[in-house]
Amino acid sequence: MADDTELFIRYVHRKPERGLTVICAAGAPRERAAQGSARPAPPRWITISIDEGALEGARIRLSAQDIQQVRPEGAVAGCVATPSLGFAVQDFPSDRRLSSLGASLSTDLQDPLIGQLELAARACLLDPAWHIRRARAEPVRYKPGSRCVIRYELGLEKRSVNGVFRRELSIFGKVHGDPQRALAIHAAAEQLYAAHRHDGSHPIIPRPLGVAETLGLTLSEAISSDTPEEAPRTGLEVLRPRLRRGVDEPVVRLDIPAGELCAVALALAGLHTSGVSLPGPPRTAAKEALRAAERAALIATHCPLVADSARRLARELASRLHALRPEAYAPAHGGFKPSQLLFLGERVFIVDLDGLCRADPALDVGYFLAYLRPSGLWYRRPAMRGWFAGAAATFLTAYRQAIIRRGIDDSTSYGIRKRARLYEAATLFKIAARRAHRLNSPRPAELEAILGEIRACMHDAH
Repeated sequence: MADDTELFIRYVHRKPERGLTVICAAGAPRERAAQGSARPAPPRWITISIDEGALEGARIRLSAQDIQQVRPEGAVAGCVATPSLGFAVQDFPSDRRLSSLGASLSTDLQDPLIGQLELAARACLLDPAWHIRRARAEPVRYKPGSRCVIRYELGLEKRSVNGVFRRELSIFGKVHGDPQRALAIHAAAEQLYAAHRHDGSHPIIPRPLGVAETLGLTLSEAISSDTPEEAPRTGLEVLRPRLRRGVDEPVVRLDIPAGELCAVALALAGLHTSGVSLPGPPRTAAKEALRAAERAALIATHCPLVADSARRLARELASRLHALRPEAYAPAHGGFKPSQLLFLGERVFIVDLDGLCRADPALDVGYFLAYLRPSGLWYRRPAMRGWFAGAAATFLTAYRQAIIRRGIDDSTSYGIRKRARLYEAATLFKIAARRAHRLNSPRPAELEAILGEIRACMHDAH
């Protein structure tokens, strides 16, 4: 950079036909804020994008000289691109495909965004008297060209005959590349939230608070507690093996979070039986078959040692997925995994609705089970197999009981469980392909272990 600022690589990702994306943090490495201290300043992110045509395996065809010889284009402030080379650099929040990102992070009290945030705060607190006296936006998670999650910290004030009252409030926003998609997600979230409020059950998603249509920005409540001992926990924290030794137990065992797994199963059953109306065609097993074949091809290129096995399994899986005939398509999450969950006490919330669709409920069940596997399973670490088997059985039993209580017959429940094994196998191909996406070394033993899990899923689905 011109001012000799250091860059620290934070994210490297490659997808077939989409090229390579690298996100760097500019300046000194960002440290986690100490508890009770002020949050650090938002990071400065530099994004480098390289088109698929400029890549050859794990190598980049471009040289520094190539880039210097071509005149760059800068149609958007903070973005520099050389389309002829398939190379672009963006200085966050500038983003050619997420043009409203800068405006969604601007919290000057005169900005139009403040009005939307004020409406959201009033909806959250059920009180139209509150006004924003200050606001701060912090990017939390960013996927270049696609979406960005933002935490808004609001200082609120209201006046009454009893005096002036002030309070703090956090809400979350997500900027989407397609404003129409943002509207559709918000409409579905409102339906889902209202459905659970109507039947007296706990909502399974954070309360939707509004949508800024021109920005493609959806707003929702932040899941929080007034009790420090009951701080929110992520699904990745909760749904993993934990060493536990009981009183007078000489052997350390891996504890299964049975209560949390049952809560997840209950929430998923609530989504599948919610009756929420979602537009568009269903997400079919044929689509999952196509994706599995694409991922197997990527794995074969990345690691020739497992190429034949990966392709053969993908062909058999595709044939069986194409033959699936679900009883009905239902509201589905489309990417249901531990990282999409937030726990508060005994309650669980689904916090990412980008992939909402109509699909076979078995898709979500299989997706979740694939990601429930601990990474230690790929390295054959002791007790991991037993932990996963116990955790999966706990989840499946709770899910079956929950959907039967909601009027789904036992035969349909059995069919979902059987088909879920094939969707689980397809999702395991995705997990295996992540090694190539992130430019890791081939690790054939790890890939063989994942392919072994795929074989087991397909065998159990017979």
